[in-house]
Amino acid sequence: MDAEITPTPNGPLHAQRIKTLKNDRGESIDTDESIFLCRCGASKNKPYCDGAHNAAGFSDQRLRAKDSSVSEFVGKEVTVVDDFSLCAHAGECVDGAPETFFTKEAGRRVSHPDASPTAQVIATIRRCPSGSLLYKLREKLVHDYFTDTEVRVEKHGPLHVHRAKLNGEARPATEDHYTLCRCGASLNKPFCDGMHAKIKFRDGSGA
Repeated sequence: MDAEITPTPNGPLHAQRIKTLKNDRGESIDTDESIFLCRCGASKNKPYCDGAHNAAGFSDQRLRAKDSSVSEFVGKEVTVVDDFSLCAHAGECVDGAPETFFTKEAGRRVSHPDASPTAQVIATIRRCPSGSLLYKLREKLVHDYFTDTEVRVEKHGPLHVHRAKLNGEARPATEDHYTLCRCGASLNKPFCDGMHAKIKFRDGSGA
């Protein structure tokens, strides 16, 4: 994939060769070969950076330690692959297949792939925007869902990225799809961890 996104030190996301940038209404908005997207939450021209991160004292420090453990829950037909450290708490899983996602056991979340029809489990996982949940069929990981590069702005929420290489030390579960923080409050930067809801992040003016 030619598209790439680079988190700049204590600054915006440098996006290059992003074919499609959509606002929260699903409308395509201006994108050049090279653009800078706000991730401090303070820009008056969201989703674009306007330099406000300097005055805001934005820090890109990742305060949450990366948990390298990935859990697999094997069912008769499908295996659920769960990297909780990347969860953006979008809620697609618990809404889509509540019998499967989740119970808590020994302080961790546990999936039950056989508690729902296989097609429902797969469809639900494919709606997980962060890539925290993936699945295996016949022991083969399935994680490529999209064919085109796109960045979509969620209203009062993160950037949904499809098929763009993410540069830097932080690694998504798959570069096919992941979510990036733009409220500035995530403890798991550059990824979204759902803090936008807790701090009641609002877009204000912008595209």
